Amino acid sequence: MKTKLILVSVSIAALALLAGCAAETPDVWGYVTTADSAQLELAEEQTGNTSLAVDRVVAPENSWIVVHLDDNGAPGDRVGLLAIEEGESADLVVPLENVTTEKVIVAVHADRGAEGEYDFNMMEKETSPDRPFFVDGSELAKVVTLK
Repeated sequence: MKTKLILVSVSIAALALLAGCAAETPDVWGYVTTADSAQLELAEEQTGNTSLAVDRVVAPENSWIVVHLDDNGAPGDRVGLLAIEEGESADLVVPLENVTTEKVIVAVHADRGAEGEYDFNMMEKETSPDRPFFVDGSELAKVVTLK
């Protein structure tokens, strides 16, 4: 009986610990991948608002580089989109349109819906097929200032 009580107590303590950890885990609603298979490198300050230079990107599958206006730290309207192939790509230029903010958010999204069509709706982000990649609990995204 004493052994069962100890096992129950240890089980309850473990569940409480796991619940505490889950509460601290960010809300990951995209595709989880590793830092080796998904990377985004670009200058955090760039000149002009008609294109954005991406130095290097690594994608675990065919994907999209997506550029949104920065709406007080959250993605606003999409202003740029470029399809990329699985693997490493370098020296890319993403055309931009209708940029109305100094800062933009650049992210890498999967291309899992209709091939070659960007299928992502921010209002239905959990069910949209072309969701962004998450690495180490954070969206693979960077904020860039356009000057």
